[in-house]
Amino acid sequence: MVFAWAINFVLAKHALDQFDVGPFNFVRFGGMVVVGWLVLLATGGVHPIEPRDRLRLLIVSVVGYCGYVFGFSVGLHLTSAFSASLLLALVPLWIVVFNSLVEHRFPNTVSLAALALASAGVVTFVAARTSLSLGWGDLISLVVAGFYAGYLLLNRPLIDRYPPFTLITYGTTLAALPVLALTTYSIVGQDWSTISSTGWLAMVWVIIGPVFVAWSVWNWVQRHLATTRIAPLLFLVPVISGYAAWLILDEPIQLGQIVGTAAVIGGLILSHRAN
Repeated sequence: MVFAWAINFVLAKHALDQFDVGPFNFVRFGGMVVVGWLVLLATGGVHPIEPRDRLRLLIVSVVGYCGYVFGFSVGLHLTSAFSASLLLALVPLWIVVFNSLVEHRFPNTVSLAALALASAGVVTFVAARTSLSLGWGDLISLVVAGFYAGYLLLNRPLIDRYPPFTLITYGTTLAALPVLALTTYSIVGQDWSTISSTGWLAMVWVIIGPVFVAWSVWNWVQRHLATTRIAPLLFLVPVISGYAAWLILDEPIQLGQIVGTAAVIGGLILSHRAN
C-alpha cells in the first residue's frame, strides 16, 4: 500500500506530462466510475446507503474526490512528483489542526513543535530546488493535503458500516458528475496522437491503483488494525517517491531537499508520538 501510493506520484506525473489536466481527469474519473460499477455488479457489492449517511457520503465525495483526487492532479501538474509527495505527507499535521478546531483546544507543545519542524522542512526543501520555485503547484498540494485529512476524518464513520469498495465507487460516481461536466470541453483540444503506450499504461494505473486498490486496502486495514500501528509506515511515502522520481523521471535531488525531507518526517514522527 505504501509503495503503491509512493509510485503513484511518479506514474501520475508521467501521465500528466502527456495528458492535459482536463483530459487526464476526464479519462480518470470516467474510468474509475466504469471500473467501480463493473466490479460492484459482478460481485454483488451494491448496497443501499441509509438516509442518515447520505449527506455525509455527499460531503465525503466533494472533499475526498473533487477536493483531493482532482486537486491532486492540478497540483502535481504544476510541481514535481517529489514535492507533491512531501507536501501531501503533511496530512497527519492537518488532522492535528482539524481535531484541535473541532475540540476547541489549542495543540499541545509537542504538536506545535512538530508543526514548526515540518514547516521548516518544507521551506528548506523548496528553497533547495533548482528547477522550480514555490508556486501554485506547491500551494495547491498543501491545500489538497488538508482535503485528504478532512476526507479521512469524515469517512471514518462510513467505513464502519459499508464495504470499502462500495463507498469508493459511490463516492467517485458522485464526484464524477461535476468533474466530467467541467472537463468535457477539454478533450477536444487534447492531441491524443502524442500519448505514448507508457502514458496510457500510467493512466490505467492511476484509474485502478491508488483509489480502488490502495484506498480499499487502507480502509480494510483501518477496520482491523489501530491507526497507531500503521501510521508510521506512511512516513516512507515521500522517501520512496523521491527516489522513484529521481530514478524514473530524472528529477534532480539536492542536499537541501534531503535535509528538508528529513525535517518533515521528523515533524511527522514527533506529531505521531504526541497524539
